[in-house]
Amino acid sequence: MEGQPEEEPSASAEDPASAAESASAAEPVGSAADPFVSSGDADEEEPQRSGWSRKRIIFTAAFGVIIVVFMYFLLFPQISNYEDAADRIRNMAWEWVVALVIAGVANIGLYSLTVNAAIRGLGYWRGFLERQAGFMISNVIPGGGAVAVGTQASILNYYRVRPSMSAAAVAADAAYTYLFTLGMPALAVGLLATRQNTSGLLKATAIFGVILFVVSLVGLLMILHSENGARRIGRWGEKIAAPIWRRFKKPPPDLQTGLVNFRNDAHDLMRRRWVALAITNVVAQLMPFVVLLCALGGLGAFPDSVDLLQAFAAYSVAILLVSFPITPGGLGTVDATLIALLVSFGVDNATAVAADLVWRLVWFLPQLVIGAICMGIFLVLRSRASKRAAKA
Repeated sequence: MEGQPEEEPSASAEDPASAAESASAAEPVGSAADPFVSSGDADEEEPQRSGWSRKRIIFTAAFGVIIVVFMYFLLFPQISNYEDAADRIRNMAWEWVVALVIAGVANIGLYSLTVNAAIRGLGYWRGFLERQAGFMISNVIPGGGAVAVGTQASILNYYRVRPSMSAAAVAADAAYTYLFTLGMPALAVGLLATRQNTSGLLKATAIFGVILFVVSLVGLLMILHSENGARRIGRWGEKIAAPIWRRFKKPPPDLQTGLVNFRNDAHDLMRRRWVALAITNVVAQLMPFVVLLCALGGLGAFPDSVDLLQAFAAYSVAILLVSFPITPGGLGTVDATLIALLVSFGVDNATAVAADLVWRLVWFLPQLVIGAICMGIFLVLRSRASKRAAKA
């Protein structure tokens, strides 16, 4: 990637964009707000990497592949013939194709801004490499979020970001992602429930979703407010989880310690940077929806068969399943939910399948490829730095 350093960088060896950003911050090196390790100030330990074994990764990946094969080669052909879906894709107007390309590029370009909002002075390309590599890993391995966290911490450590700041950035991003992932379907289904022709089941789902979101928001605020609040939420969670873990004959997780650590990591950063974090996370969460909307528009389904609110409800409910990592990137499970909801809102089967395929091809696949490239670049840079350190 152009603009990457040829040697292990220091906080002062920024590219022009990040140097300007650092200068505007005007924060003294070594202060609590300074995110970088200065020379002779490397006393913090690097965050521990995920404890996932190679056997577990292989097993979960194989299971995910089985689910994906079942969905795409057995289930989806029962919903619609792929040839019918392909015909609809080929007949898309060029204006919508251009809109799809723009939306896809914007999705990739804006995705990394969340880490730049958290770590001032990091620089766009460094944040881009860290976020795209993390996206690739978290979506290739089922439940790969834990593995991605370790990788992202390694990348930030290479760029001499303080481990405490790396942990804070990851914790803050996780908090906002959780709230938006839970809040979007609650909002969309809640708005749909206000319509006169809404079924009783949808209204009940909306009420449940709103209650769950409010409870989660209150819980997060209690955790961030004080260490006692974090411990209290942890104790409640342990009481709920204990019977479930006993059934599997395993000790329950130590939620109190985990939430206190989360609070210590995220509190100051979210207090200082909450506006920038909120805006960038909203953009990152909504850009895949913009891609889906362009796909539906190009296929003639939007706004004739499905309106904006229905499309947003289908997207937000489907994307919620990414939080349950049965398959890599929710492949198959998310798609089946999205297709089913689009059909329930009035989109014909072939168009719903075509919209899902275009959505994956424009939003998901290019970002995976770019993430793999970014991961490769980081491995090369780290290898060169190790060889130079060994010769020194």
